[in-house]
Amino acid sequence: MKKILIAVPTFENIDPECFKSIYGLRPPKEEEIVVQFDYIKGYDCARARNLIAKEAIDYKFDYVLMVDSDIVLPAKTLAALYDTGKDVVVGWYKRKFTKTGQTEIFKITGEKDFVDANNMNESEFQPHQVFEIKGCGMGCAIIKVDIFHQVGQSKWFEYIEYPNGALLSEDTCFCAKLNHLKIPIYCHSDIKCGHINKFIV
Repeated sequence: MKKILIAVPTFENIDPECFKSIYGLRPPKEEEIVVQFDYIKGYDCARARNLIAKEAIDYKFDYVLMVDSDIVLPAKTLAALYDTGKDVVVGWYKRKFTKTGQTEIFKITGEKDFVDANNMNESEFQPHQVFEIKGCGMGCAIIKVDIFHQVGQSKWFEYIEYPNGALLSEDTCFCAKLNHLKIPIYCHSDIKCGHINKFIV
């Protein structure tokens, strides 16, 4: 029997549309799968993700699907990502407030990997593709729990600030650790998620 934890890191609350989309997920076709839900509230995103990873290890889950509290998932997300058989595979979504179609997926190119110039544009996605990427935002990511053992520490996610003031976010930092260990990260082009924007008028 395989166990999947669906978990949301959130500083405050989960957007209702995100919550609704999680409960609308279709399970994988494989018969003996148990899916459980949890959320970690009140911490910065790095600490929340680390607590989710620790929970997945402690309670012997096989996979964890991390979902950001402002992401809306297509109903096929869980089944499609799981059925790829990949250890780390993500859906994609546009950056908030983008006017150019910029996404949170980084291509395998360039000397400076996690910079805007290496973000994929939504126009670059081809249907029905599962392709390797350099890194991504972890707003919709299924991770085999064994990966956390391979990384081998308790701070899988952390912020890194460079002397020039540049900041490596917690999710791209995790991706950089996977890159170093030559653990591939994949993106499923058919899993296009919504990214909720809120405006005060």
